[in-house]
Amino acid sequence: MKYLCMVLLLLMVACTPSNHLDGPFNVTRVIDGDTIVINTGEKVRLSGINTPEKKECYYEEAKNKLSDLVYGKKIYLERDYSNKGKYGRLLRYVHMNGKDINFILVREGYAKVYDKYAYDTKKYKEMKKEELNARNTKLGVWSC
Repeated sequence: MKYLCMVLLLLMVACTPSNHLDGPFNVTRVIDGDTIVINTGEKVRLSGINTPEKKECYYEEAKNKLSDLVYGKKIYLERDYSNKGKYGRLLRYVHMNGKDINFILVREGYAKVYDKYAYDTKKYKEMKKEELNARNTKLGVWSC
């Protein structure tokens, strides 16, 4: 019985998503409102969110906001369930000075929660709560 309890405990720990942060990394480029390049040369897709593409309403604002927040600054990265997306970019939550940048973009209306990948986003429910106020008050992308 003691052995079984230890095995179950180890399995629970191994299957629990980690909030471990890697870094610091420097942001060397902002590609758009949800993709950056870090000093290792890797592209990082901010996990769980989606911002407008070029020529769409609020594209420039979202890109400029992300740039203001992180460009040339030290950040830390938190892995999501999947390591990489279909285009080979790292899927991460970006942290800086104790703040989750993904959440800031959603909260302030620069990004929508990416519902298509809800099953693969460990912070999906929390981000949907953040999105509600932005949507209800027609902030940013919700005003388009």
